[in-house]
Amino acid sequence: MAFEPVFNFRSTTILKAFILNALMLALVAGMSIELRGYMDVREQTKHLSRFRKMVITIVGTILIGGILFVFARLLLGYGGGLLAETPPYPNFF
Repeated sequence: MAFEPVFNFRSTTILKAFILNALMLALVAGMSIELRGYMDVREQTKHLSRFRKMVITIVGTILIGGILFVFARLLLGYGGGLLAETPPYPNFF
């Protein structure tokens, strides 16, 4: 069974590719900034050094990005690009 995204918004034009990429980058950056801000105000993380907060933020950003990209792939068909094959997405990955 071939993979079909929930909303078929594949990046087949430059405009769609720009919109999808801008959306994904904004979501990842915004969530990463919120993660760091959350760590700065929480009482449990105030004692951590700057380096440890940076490492936690980097790891958190990687996890946030991975989760968002999987959801974008599932919902929008993200990741095919302008050079995607004609019968799109034989499987999820």
